[in-house]
Formats: sequence, structure tokens, C-alpha cells
Amino acid sequence: MFQRHLHRHDDVNLMMSALGNDPQCLPVLIAWGSALRRDMASALREVIATGAWQNDVCVRRAAAHWREEPRFHVFLDHGLEKRRNRGPKYEHLNTALLTFPETRAALYRVSAAECPQHCRTKTGTFAEDRHVDDYREALFGWYAAIQHAHACVVRAAHWFAETQPPDSRRPEAFIDWMTGNRRRHSSNTVQETELAARGALREIILMMQAWSPHTFEAIDVAFQRAEGERASHAWGGGFEPAGRPEVQAAAEALASVLGPQERQQVRAVIDEIETDDEFRDMDLAKDSTLPCTSDRHHTYGADPGEREDCAKARGRVYEEASQPWSEGVDHAAGAARLARFLLGPRDDRIQTALAAARASVARQTTERAPQVWHDNAELLREAREAAGLDLHAAAGHLGIKPATLQRFEQATGKLPGRPVSLNYLQLLTLTYSQATRTPPACIPQAISQPVISLPTTL
Repeated sequence: MFQRHLHRHDDVNLMMSALGNDPQCLPVLIAWGSALRRDMASALREVIATGAWQNDVCVRRAAAHWREEPRFHVFLDHGLEKRRNRGPKYEHLNTALLTFPETRAALYRVSAAECPQHCRTKTGTFAEDRHVDDYREALFGWYAAIQHAHACVVRAAHWFAETQPPDSRRPEAFIDWMTGNRRRHSSNTVQETELAARGALREIILMMQAWSPHTFEAIDVAFQRAEGERASHAWGGGFEPAGRPEVQAAAEALASVLGPQERQQVRAVIDEIETDDEFRDMDLAKDSTLPCTSDRHHTYGADPGEREDCAKARGRVYEEASQPWSEGVDHAAGAARLARFLLGPRDDRIQTALAAARASVARQTTERAPQVWHDNAELLREAREAAGLDLHAAAGHLGIKPATLQRFEQATGKLPGRPVSLNYLQLLTLTYSQATRTPPACIPQAISQPVISLPTTL
């Protein structure tokens, strides 16, 4: 079923089989695993930001079958597997995203709110399907990479222990070998070298932990024994028995080649990983100050302020979805409506706002709108120009030609239609309310009030 997404998976396996027992296997695997993690986090963030997941075949089929809104968990389940050796699991994905708080926040928001979490930038649909393919390819590549983690550690440790220091390929310390650094010939500073070593340690330990949840315990036991203490495994009766022998072999191999200071570095990295767990996702989702990191904000014509507006809008949607349960109130449906109202391109948000405001105006008031516009045409035109609303942009929002709008603003010819007049008056009110300015006094309160009561984060 996933054959079209397996070429990165096969690339990883082909490279590992080609390297075989070559000592270069571990640095190559670390570099590849790091790149795949970044690609997967970036692609998943773009899938959520562009809304591309809603066009997935399985999502649309499930939504049509149950006659409901598209559900994100359907998209996520389509690429994940419950069985261990048949494909990537939720545990593998969660571990891969452990050091990418922006993607984890976006993932938690769209999963918890069960509604779109689009970007607010005005961009096209370029390469949206490509984001889905990139995500699944990187996901299966990561799944292939973590299968090799423990075996590569064992092979590299054995080579390091058997090779004598005069060998030009052998560095002074095993962690230097993992990073590809040579302290004697490196031009990097000590700080850069330590950061590279810490990053490489984190990558390989994350890969080992992703494949088997027993990694941390096995490393702790092996290190205690290497230091002369008595320690034993307490594997427990968990639901993930696989991976114990390979974890134990890798932990013992590491303990045999790492010195006391290097073992302490490994322990520090493990502590850092354990404290940076997924339970912080709820706090991240609530954080409206976290700027949106989607690449859509870096495209041509994107407003720099949209990154912060994205965070505020998504925070409001999540806040609505996470309200306490109350009888007769569907917070998930309310969050989905709010998401459609607050997120997406600016033109769509304006059209949605005008439609919501128009529905709140009584028919009797709507009939007065053409005469209000005709009697105050010059004043309203000056107000539009003062608000920075372009003639062509205003005509586009109203669905009429610029020449027609210009004629109406000059109060020449017949009166404009009631829907166009009401939309024009409410569009001016919306523009002024977003700029925190007072709308023209000639617009009746019955027309302007439905707009002013709308969320200001449009």
C-alpha cells in the first residue's frame, strides 16, 4: 500500500548494507537520521499549515462515509502502523519530533481541536501534495534508520576497541568518532566540537530509544556495571518486549569504549531527552506567543506580521476546542467554525466575516443601506481612502467592477443594490475596526455593530 513512499526507506537499507562492517556506518547513520528527522518535522508542519491533509484520499473517503468534517487522526493513522515490524508507529513519530516544539505544538493543536490549523498567509497551493509525500517518505526513512541504530553502535564500538591509536581513521575518543571530529587536526573551536558531539549523541540515542523503549534502562545498567556497581535489568511486563537483546548488546558495547567523562555526557543527554517529553505539548499548544514557523511566511508577498497573527488565531481555536464540556454545546464544531473564520488567506477571512455580519442585519435595515451610501458617498469614499483600502481591492471584496464602485462613490446614476450597499458599509467598518479606528458616523449602528462584535484577529 505504501510502495510509492518507500524509496527513502530503501535508500537507507541499501546504504547500510553497502557499508556493512565499515567503521563509517555510524557517522553516516547519524547524519542521515538527523536529516530525516528535520525533513519529517518540516513536512508535517507544512502539511498542517497548508491544509494538504484534508485532500488525502483516506481523509475524504472517511469524511464522506460518515458525513462529517475531515478528521486529522485519519490522515495520521494512514501513515502509522500498530504492529512493530510492519511500519512506523506513534512511538517512532513522537520520538522523532521530540526536539521540534513548533511541529509538536501544531500537531497537538490540530489533533486536539479536530479542525484545520491553516496558515494565514496569502499564498497559492504550490507543492501542497508534495508536502504529504515528503512527510511519508521521511517517516518511512526514519523507520528504516532506527532499525540499524543498535547494530551500527555495536559494530562501531567493536571496530574502535580493536583498532590501535596509530590508525589515522581512529580518533582519541569514541564520541569524536561518532561526530566525525578529529581533535588533533580539527580547525573547530572546543565549544563547536562539544556542541557537535552533544548533537551526535542526542541523535543516536534518540534513534535507539525510538526503536526500543528499553534503551535508557539498558544503558544505565551497563554504565553502572562498568563503574564496578551491581545492577540488574528490570524489564517489566510491558507491551513492547521486542528489542531487548539488541539494546543490551549496544549498551554493553558503549560501556566498553566510553570513558568516565564520556559516560557522564551520555547520561546528561539522556536526562535532557527525558525532561523534554511530550507532556509539554499542552503548554506549547496554549502558547499564543510562539510564532508560526511555516515556510509559507517566507514566500514572496507574505506579511511579516502574519507569523504572530497565526499564533494568536491558532491559540484562539485551541482555546475554544479545549473548553470544559457542557450539555448542548459542541466545542469541536465551534472550534472548526472558528478555524474557518480566523485562519486561511486574508481574502477568505474577509468574505467569511462579511457573510457572518450580513446574516446578523435585519431585512428592514438592509433596505436602508443603498440610500445611506448614496447620501454619504463622498464622505465614505474619503473614509475608504483614509483606511488604506484600495479601490480595486474593495471592488473585489464586493464582487463588482472597479468602475462600477467608482460610479457609486460619486453618487451618479441609480442607487446600488441592497446586498452590495450593505457589504460596502460593513467592509468599511471591518477595515476601521481592524485598524482600531472609529468607523464613519454616517454608518448606522445596526449595520456596523455586527462587524465590531466579530473577533479582531481577522
